[in-house]
Amino acid sequence: MLKKLYNTSVYYSKKTIVHDLLLWLVVLVTFVVSFAAASFYTYAEHTMMRRVTERADTLVGEISSILSVPLYHIDTAGVKHICKIYSQMPDLQGILVEDEQGRKIFNSIAANSSGISRDTGIYQGQLYLGHVTLVLSDNEHKKERKEALVFLLFTGLALILTIAVGIHIIMRYLLTTPLEQFNTGLADIAGGHYSTRLQSVQHDDLNCSVDAVNRMAGKIEKVVGELKITRDFLKNVLNSMPSIIIGVDSQCCITDVNLTAIHNADKKHRPFTGKPVAKVFPWLEGEVVDNILQSISEYKPITIIQKNTQIFGEQKHLEIAVYPLHTSFNDGAVVRVDDISTRIQLQEVMVQTEKMMSVGSLGAGMAHEINNPLAAILQAVQNVERRLSVTFPKNREVAEQCNLDPQALENYLQERHIFPMLKGIHEAGQRAEKVVQNMLKFSRYSGSTMESCVLVDIIDRVLELVGNDYDLKRKYDFKNLMINRKCNSDIVVKCNRAEIEQVLFNLLINAAQAFKAEDFKEGRPPEITIIVTRDEDFVTIEVIDNGPGIEEDLQRRIFEPFFTTKDVGEGTGLGLTVSYYIVVDQHKGALSVKSTVGQGTTFVVKLPVS
Repeated sequence: MLKKLYNTSVYYSKKTIVHDLLLWLVVLVTFVVSFAAASFYTYAEHTMMRRVTERADTLVGEISSILSVPLYHIDTAGVKHICKIYSQMPDLQGILVEDEQGRKIFNSIAANSSGISRDTGIYQGQLYLGHVTLVLSDNEHKKERKEALVFLLFTGLALILTIAVGIHIIMRYLLTTPLEQFNTGLADIAGGHYSTRLQSVQHDDLNCSVDAVNRMAGKIEKVVGELKITRDFLKNVLNSMPSIIIGVDSQCCITDVNLTAIHNADKKHRPFTGKPVAKVFPWLEGEVVDNILQSISEYKPITIIQKNTQIFGEQKHLEIAVYPLHTSFNDGAVVRVDDISTRIQLQEVMVQTEKMMSVGSLGAGMAHEINNPLAAILQAVQNVERRLSVTFPKNREVAEQCNLDPQALENYLQERHIFPMLKGIHEAGQRAEKVVQNMLKFSRYSGSTMESCVLVDIIDRVLELVGNDYDLKRKYDFKNLMINRKCNSDIVVKCNRAEIEQVLFNLLINAAQAFKAEDFKEGRPPEITIIVTRDEDFVTIEVIDNGPGIEEDLQRRIFEPFFTTKDVGEGTGLGLTVSYYIVVDQHKGALSVKSTVGQGTTFVVKLPVS
């Protein structure tokens, strides 16, 4: 039972203060109870021995006094009779009576008697009559001593058990329960439940510790909360970045990645933590991994430009920046990977733009330079026609002075088709002049002024411009395309004339370039149709071609900057992007595409009426 009480709490089965305290208290109580029992037993033994001794002394005196009368009369029978009567006493083992000469009158003492022996002389006054010896049995004394010992043992055990139970209850109330609550709360806090608070107890000394632990838990909860907020913030920052962020250790194994990195990783190697970075991101293997290890060992940031890298079938240009880390527990680095394809393309476009600006300036200058001799040619042709005409009197007068027949000269010129040749020169010059004027108007900056424009005039002017387009690589002339127009001449729209011209120019050029050289040799003639309609809110312009069409997955990206399906060097991928910007952002309209592979493509431009 004591063992059961001892093990009722976890604190009694482990090496704890409560364990040792209870053990020592039980030992102390056992020692005190044992000492008290031994003292009581010794005292009881001494008291019983004294009582037995006193009885023996009293009894021997009593028998001596009684036997003095028969011995004095020398009544041997009387002596024996008295001795037999006393021998019947249960605690009396035997009596020995001797006369004055030492002769035994009565003897009932056995040879092996071990009781308490007492003897005394028998006197009648001063007369010595004999001697009496008696032996009292100590069996009764032993029985009482045994009963006392058993009583003391049971009483001591009961007392020890009672005290142990009392100590257990008191310790359970005063110490064990508060400690259990205290340690349970500490275990919860240590397990990460920082909102746990210990309950107050009835004792001020323990409450001091409880209050200290609660204050500590509150501070830890606050710090952990702030750390969690900071960690979540940093995680969100990293995950929101378009860059690929990879944390690696000194062996180039992954320690952490952001969402962009996960989207560009080889998914079959999940989870990524602990995996070699070259295995999860195959496009980083080789020289890049060597540079990362070198950066970590030298603790020096490096930047690597890696062009024409294949990532899931797409060719990209990458900028890889490595920032080494030195921590107390491990070295490593943070690797940031950025897609700089757009930047590289922008650089190439800037170079091309500079070239085009130079060509544009040169073209404008050439147009002006061509315009002057072209005007002289037209004027000279006109003068030649006038000087050769016989209808002018001055021409006849000069011919007669030179002995020429004006009519014969005119007949000669007619027969040799000189006049049609001069007319052809004049018409070609006018046509060239118109082309130069259109080029100058198209290249001239017109600002962002909105004005009411007749849409059919814009279309006619754009068609005149694109009519001079000739592709040397594709071996076709725009003039060979069949152009169909369905447009009312009274449709007016408020727009920036030059910008809308540029949009239509880009759409028509794209439609023409969609045809392959074979299309001009096959049975179906390449055809472009322009349809203009108007409703209450929008003017709609549809540019339709019967070319090869555009695949559905490419239609979603057709307006992206630098996206092109042409071969390298044939386009920048900005024509439709600029057109989309002009229509949607500048004119608050809409630009969309509809296409079916093998049937053709339709670009739809919607411009608001007002």
